Amino acid sequence: MPTLMRIEARSKRFFYRHRVQILMWALIAEMLASPLADAHPQAGAALGLAVLAMVAVGISQMANPKIVRRVVLPVAGLWMIARMVEAFGHRDEIYANLSPVVRLLFSCSILWAIFAHFRGEFHNSRHAISEAFISYLVIASSFAQLYWILNRVVDNAFNQVIPYTQNGTFLYFSMVTLTSVGSGGIAPLNPYVRMVAAFESMSGIFFIAVVVARLVSSYNPERARRSIHETNGLVLDESVGAERAVLLSASLSS
Repeated sequence: MPTLMRIEARSKRFFYRHRVQILMWALIAEMLASPLADAHPQAGAALGLAVLAMVAVGISQMANPKIVRRVVLPVAGLWMIARMVEAFGHRDEIYANLSPVVRLLFSCSILWAIFAHFRGEFHNSRHAISEAFISYLVIASSFAQLYWILNRVVDNAFNQVIPYTQNGTFLYFSMVTLTSVGSGGIAPLNPYVRMVAAFESMSGIFFIAVVVARLVSSYNPERARRSIHETNGLVLDESVGAERAVLLSASLSS
């Protein structure tokens, strides 16, 4: 029993220390598996439920908790219902195609909660970079849902016909547009879609500039500086609480 308790305590500490990184990798896995979700709606619903659980647990640590409780979690529940209806309903019915619309609201609510918390000071650079990357992924996902909606309501949205069931294709186009890569395989034709794509490209550049500026402005030399004492080749790094001593060997003359 004590061994199980120690394992549980270590697991909790590990999750607490790496909660933001775990959430980031969960979102990356969900996006990489989007083609599977398009081909098998049931698998997409299960994957969405897993990601939703990760978001519910981890988003409160990197976003405004009040907005998370009042906005993000209720919209997350609606999105999960829409995913289940999409998975087990008839894909040609209107009610079974509401998942991208609700996910757009869900992504916007997450961005609202993150940006409301974004004004604070970055105390952990590792978490700050992961949080910024999560925001980047959520922005790409938001625009992907917007492209799905535009593809359904306007004529000749893109230079090729994209079935409404291929959400992964819209996510791909959103990512290459957000990063200003623009592979050229998919191009917007409709003027409204072109304006949205141009705005997304500008948003991606602006977001990176803001993140870099926030990281630089939050840098504290006094806190980041390490007190290193050298004694006969022994370097004591106090930045880890003076608990570890790293023995550095000097260059040995042959």
